[in-house]
Amino acid sequence: MSKNPETPQDMDEWADRIRTVSSTSDPQAARKLAGDIYRAAQEDLDAERARAEYEREE
Repeated sequence: MSKNPETPQDMDEWADRIRTVSSTSDPQAARKLAGDIYRAAQEDLDAERARAEYEREE
């Protein structure tokens, strides 16, 4: 399995968003963050699968 290409800067951005959402009572903000995390994770998985498929085809 390859190393996660996510940079520490990306992690800082996620951490900032989590801190913001955890200090607000807006449920929409929490839903949006959860959706963004899900989409980002899905994109990472899709990229990982594409790399694995490409390597199998070589």
